[in-house]
Amino acid sequence: MVIIKKLELELDLTRPADEIVEAIITVLEFYPGRQLEILQQVDHRIGEMLAVFKPKTEATSDSEAKEIEDMP
Repeated sequence: MVIIKKLELELDLTRPADEIVEAIITVLEFYPGRQLEILQQVDHRIGEMLAVFKPKTEATSDSEAKEIEDMP
């Protein structure tokens, strides 16, 4: 028998950044010893998203952009 842990969150969408941080902290409490690994994965994904949303005037250098494209 497989036990699936489920967490339901209520978020105040008037405070998105604070709520996202609190959600991450809450989830990390369920994974002792894996916090760094999880945060690194989140950091990677957020970095990719920032690169997409960054205005062209603030675009990264060609070598940095190439690194982002090559990421799995």
